[in-house]
Amino acid sequence: MGNVTAAQWNVGTGQTYNDIQSAIDNVNTIDGDVINVYNGTYTEDVLVNKNLTLQTNNGADVEVKPVNTGFTVVNDGSGDGSGTTINGFRITLPFSGTGINITANDCSIQNNQINGGLTGIIVSGNNTTVMDNVISGQSENGIIGNLTGGFFTVNHNYISDITGSGPSSGITVSINGTVTDFNFIGNTISNINAVGVSGTAFAVQLGKSKGADGNPEVANITNLVVTNNIITGISASSAIMGMELVTSSINALILENVISQLQAGPGSSVYALEAAIIGNGTVLISNNSISGIISDEQAVGIVAVALGELIMENNRVTDISNAKAAVGMLGLGLFKNATLTNNIVSDITSPSIAAGIVGTALAHLNMFFNTVMGINGANTVAMVTAGFNTTTVMGNNLEGDGSGNGIVICSPNGTINYNRIVNFEYYIQNFKFSSFGPSIDEMLKPIDDAIKNHPELEPILKPIRDDLDKLFHSLENSNTTATYNWYGTNTPDEAKFFVGNGTINYYPWLVLTINANPSTITTGQTSTITADVYQDAAGGDHSADAAMFFSGPQVTFTTNLGNVGSKSVTVQWINGLATAILRADEGFGIATVTAADYQIVKTMVTILGASETSKAAVSAQSIEMQNTGIQLLGMVLAILMVLGGFISIPKNQ
Repeated sequence: MGNVTAAQWNVGTGQTYNDIQSAIDNVNTIDGDVINVYNGTYTEDVLVNKNLTLQTNNGADVEVKPVNTGFTVVNDGSGDGSGTTINGFRITLPFSGTGINITANDCSIQNNQINGGLTGIIVSGNNTTVMDNVISGQSENGIIGNLTGGFFTVNHNYISDITGSGPSSGITVSINGTVTDFNFIGNTISNINAVGVSGTAFAVQLGKSKGADGNPEVANITNLVVTNNIITGISASSAIMGMELVTSSINALILENVISQLQAGPGSSVYALEAAIIGNGTVLISNNSISGIISDEQAVGIVAVALGELIMENNRVTDISNAKAAVGMLGLGLFKNATLTNNIVSDITSPSIAAGIVGTALAHLNMFFNTVMGINGANTVAMVTAGFNTTTVMGNNLEGDGSGNGIVICSPNGTINYNRIVNFEYYIQNFKFSSFGPSIDEMLKPIDDAIKNHPELEPILKPIRDDLDKLFHSLENSNTTATYNWYGTNTPDEAKFFVGNGTINYYPWLVLTINANPSTITTGQTSTITADVYQDAAGGDHSADAAMFFSGPQVTFTTNLGNVGSKSVTVQWINGLATAILRADEGFGIATVTAADYQIVKTMVTILGASETSKAAVSAQSIEMQNTGIQLLGMVLAILMVLGGFISIPKNQ
């Protein structure tokens, strides 16, 4: 049997068919054929029940104006539209309309413009690709997915200007079954507005952290990839979710997304990126950027909960304001390890409670090389660490405003080394319930009252009460080794370490030193000025561990003679070391060079004039007095003193 070539059926003025539906319905149109549509406006609701490619002719401007739905692709008694592609149409919808509705499988929707209506695209078929579409002006949803299996790929779409009085979303997906792969890559979602009294806005909703019955609705997805998306300009009166991802994925990659300008009204909560992944694989949340969050009650930049291994790295969260409780970043490893590394959190402002980075793991918690600064509020903490097995906090750069806490730790085995923890009321605080809320006795009081009022329940309640009491006290008994940290002073105040019911060993701490190399130069030359915190208060040298030290802000160098860029320059720490170059460009003398990171240290650099160093150019055969000056005189005096016994030179025995 020979190959069958797909037929192309042209639609438009002067073509084979005057409307799209007639071309589809003709008995000569079979699976695999192409419906090619020329310029014009087509007022019709198109039903696709064959496997077809519907396309515009070489980029023609083709407008479809339906009464209800622009294109409906079905697999039912009328036929099977599975495998259909819809490419290049401009669909203008009535207020209650839908652009494209896909109930068949293996379909592709690409390069379409969908304007107005309630919803741009609805998908309930399996193995669907939605790519390079522009969807705007809807009153409820850009894209809805009600999936049962297969894969779902949503790439490089632009969804914007969705405004409604109730819930409004860019893309909402629910799953009844198991989807093998969900890919959401390179999309832009902007200007989603929920203007009703209790309006909520979701840029991306995949599953729900709180469903209709109050419990999470988990989207069963094996592999989740959410990368390179842009979300901006989301507003609501009640609540906003930039990304809400609640899935059972074995592996999840949430990378390089940019979420900004989320603003909600009185009584509101805003979560820019929420990921609750309850599969048992690795969850990687990396290189995401969050900024510009305004809320009233709660505001969180990134919150991630993982049943498997959790890695949060190289994310940046900045500019959260107004909320009564504001958190830059929170990571929770439920059963396995959690590692938060190289994240930056800054400018988190609250009238009440503000926190930079919170890390929790029921196994091992690692907090490495993060930077937190600009956490402002009545009660603040730069970093909270709770590893219920072990906690390692290393190489972080934390800076406060003179109040609040640098690190609060809750761990039976906590290690805090090589961090910069400066300008806080408390540098390190072991967790104690009463410092942050009710005491242990207050938390146990409802059970105690129940036992008192119902003695017959004591055999049941008393063991529960005792187990909780033991758990709570174990959480308060943190044993913390906090040696080799830099606190912005060479003599940290003991009162700035809160032991609670546990122990903190913070000696020896790191001290700031400064050196000049060389320490004597001539005018026109340079000296390298180095500040570091490699020495500890007991005299130990930790330069071999430089890779473990903090980086980031900051050291300020100054000089009274010459310049270090100007009279002062501020540079970043790089693994516990900072450098500047002193240039001798103002004549000779003694330059006093300082380095300041709250603590100020100084060194001297001798700058010689040209006449003082000219002897280096003098011939060995002839030394003229007028060219040697003070140096030669000093040599003569030294020789005479030795010969005269003024200087005693020890002899070898």
